[in-house]
Amino acid sequence: MRQSGFTLIELMIAMVVGLTAVSSVYALGSAMSEQFFVEQRVASSQGTSRVATLELRQDISRAGLFGTPNASLVGGPGVNRFEPTCDPIAPELPRLGGGNGPMGAFQYYTNEDIAVLDPDSVNVGARADRLRVLTSMYLTEQLLVSSTSINGEVIVLQTGNQAYRRTFAWGGTAGPFTSGSPPDYLSGDLNWDTAWGSEAGSWKGIGQRGARAFQSGSVLHVETPEGRHFFRSVFGKGANVENQIRLVLAAGDGLPIGTACLPGAAEGSTIAPLQWVEYAIIDPFAPADTSNPDDFLKFDGIFFGDLADADSPIHDVHALTEADLLESPNRVLVRRILDANDGSVKANSTQVVAEFVTHFEVSFIVDANSGSTTSGSPPLLSLETGATAEATVNGNPEQVRSVIIDLGIRSPLEDPSLQYDGSPTRFEVDKDAQGSARVRHLRIEVPVMSVARRNLG
Repeated sequence: MRQSGFTLIELMIAMVVGLTAVSSVYALGSAMSEQFFVEQRVASSQGTSRVATLELRQDISRAGLFGTPNASLVGGPGVNRFEPTCDPIAPELPRLGGGNGPMGAFQYYTNEDIAVLDPDSVNVGARADRLRVLTSMYLTEQLLVSSTSINGEVIVLQTGNQAYRRTFAWGGTAGPFTSGSPPDYLSGDLNWDTAWGSEAGSWKGIGQRGARAFQSGSVLHVETPEGRHFFRSVFGKGANVENQIRLVLAAGDGLPIGTACLPGAAEGSTIAPLQWVEYAIIDPFAPADTSNPDDFLKFDGIFFGDLADADSPIHDVHALTEADLLESPNRVLVRRILDANDGSVKANSTQVVAEFVTHFEVSFIVDANSGSTTSGSPPLLSLETGATAEATVNGNPEQVRSVIIDLGIRSPLEDPSLQYDGSPTRFEVDKDAQGSARVRHLRIEVPVMSVARRNLG
């Protein structure tokens, strides 16, 4: 009688074939999974870069909007220089590190934050510039002046034009100002609640952007029908009278009303608030009194001890350090509003633009003949970076024609199989660990059209 079955050799061959098939499927699945996560990290970096560049593009393109690329170069008709006979207050902005400089559309500091971004200096070619922009964050139009006080210290805005209505939107119900949960839009430490919140009965509609635009620390730009410019960085909001917004300048800093420089009561003049915005790379774990004054990014405030085991390093939130996080160190690019009077960061104004930043380089296309008193000077364009650009931009901001941003965003974790080779597509996060992070770069050029249109020649 014949018995059916498999021989030992046949079983061994079947096992080898089966193991080979299983191993192939596993290897293919593992490779596909790894590729999926790689592409996911790249897509995340790309998305972050695009969001960041949208913010940068908006602020840079509006630099000097309703203002000037260099306030010291504008005076009266035919006199493109600051006129002390009309306005004894020289328009200036504080410089980083002390002192004042021209009130211009830009301030630039090369590699100012490189010690924050790359403290061990292991990434060749990494840059961490700092950029300041005097721009119009909230309004895209100028408002008209109705009249002023005799001493020029109170400015009354016209209410009958559409720009005013769009800004302050009279007619609707404003709603609560300083109460509610979550807190309402006028709570916080921006002087909105004290200046605007007491007038809930007369202040209407969606005019929050008007309140934000005229917050303390902004620059107030007044342009007369004759073409003269006045700038004030110390002003506040006076009490509403018959639903008219009244702005109050500091005592002694009033406009020269009733003079040849500003005839009448400034009727027909235009007014626009400008915000001083800074882009900087900061360490979220830095002390609150340095690069993060409003405590907005302190990580120990987002962990809860009752959600962690007693042995976990995040159980004691006060003992949490950067080393306790796997995705560290995370350096973020922030956008924050500065006080035009002293250069301090306005509380509650810090906004995270991009996380896991590896590179933030700013360069400029400048016109060396912009602002020249020589009639008919042709444009003399050049690309400037580093210390040369810093000297040019901070001394002559009116020369900037375009701003070029090169932004690098890395994957949160290092890849042990990806060795650092000094290329811009890789970033050494931990010099003591094997591998490096993948970097996605995005480069954009933003023309500064509102500055270019200003005739300073």
